[in-house]
Amino acid sequence: MLTGRCSFVVPAVVARVGVAMHGLAILWAVHGAAGSFALAGAATGAFAGAEALAGPQVARLIDRHGQRRVVSITATAYVVCGAALILAPAWPAPALAAAAGATIPPVGALSAARWRHVLGPRGNLSAALALEGAANDVAFLLGPVLVTALGSAVAPRAGLALAVLLVGGGVAGVLAATASEPPPGGPSRGLLVDRRLLHRRFVALFAANLGLGCFFGGIGVAVTAFALAHRAGALAGPIMAVAGAVSLVAGLGYGAAGRRLRPAPSMLAASLVVTVGCALLARVGSVPAMVAGYGIVGGCVALVLIPGAVLVQAVTDRAVYTQALTWINSASALGIAAGAAAVGGCVGRFGWAPGFLLLAALTALLPGTLLAAYPLLRDVRSGPGRSSA
Repeated sequence: MLTGRCSFVVPAVVARVGVAMHGLAILWAVHGAAGSFALAGAATGAFAGAEALAGPQVARLIDRHGQRRVVSITATAYVVCGAALILAPAWPAPALAAAAGATIPPVGALSAARWRHVLGPRGNLSAALALEGAANDVAFLLGPVLVTALGSAVAPRAGLALAVLLVGGGVAGVLAATASEPPPGGPSRGLLVDRRLLHRRFVALFAANLGLGCFFGGIGVAVTAFALAHRAGALAGPIMAVAGAVSLVAGLGYGAAGRRLRPAPSMLAASLVVTVGCALLARVGSVPAMVAGYGIVGGCVALVLIPGAVLVQAVTDRAVYTQALTWINSASALGIAAGAAAVGGCVGRFGWAPGFLLLAALTALLPGTLLAAYPLLRDVRSGPGRSSA
């Protein structure tokens, strides 16, 4: 019976690959049409900004009215906007990208909410969230490769076309799995942020994910600058891929450990490794050393993400769970924007090593927040979450 109720998993993975393709796919599509990195960058930024701002408000509607009722409308709007972005001239690309970003379905939040509903209060949600993390890692390893291959071998817009197709088709499959859909949570409380999310534990997790987003935004810039400085620019991707593979294995290991691990201590320990490791990478002197060093640092990312996801579900009312996950994603998106801009400016002016040091300083928000909130989070375990009372 549980297998039948988990029929949403494969379509969600398909949709995740499409989501992982979008940033690079929009860049390729718009640059291919206009020949302008400025316009392509503006379109990519417009997509990410609109997703971060509109996502939580769409999630409020999902929690209130249910996934099928809301997402069937927003997903249709997303496909229309995505098709327009592919077919239209380049000049309206930022506006069309913003419209697509505002309506793209929150695939990770939809899937996690279904796992929570299917497993119930006694289910091993840690293992399910580890599986979610593994799917996410695979998607973000595969997505950019598909975009690059299609953009260079077929057409610059081919990657975006496939991304829209995967997201639209995958989300349709998720919505068709009606047995796993969580029930609507009723009216929202509050204007822009539901009052049930305005408690110290959730706010601390929001701030922690802002710091993690800074890491995500800056690490690619710093690693690429390192590779270029060592005349090995083509190895920037493989260096990142090694870390992603280590993170995938570490996440599966955490899921296998299940309930034996408390999420807050695990998340804090991994976040300290990530932060201190970024600073130590400024001292690396060769490409093999960077592969090994960043393999350890990046490999700890899953050990931050999965316990963090467990904490979010444990401290969040079921009726606002989709909103909670979407706010967490928005925190990461804001951090990504800030981290990429700050580290990019630092690297351009001072070089790759100071870039890693600045990245460590920005990422320090993650363990710093967790340390400050540790008394509130240390005894939290995977469970049914807060009640609506």
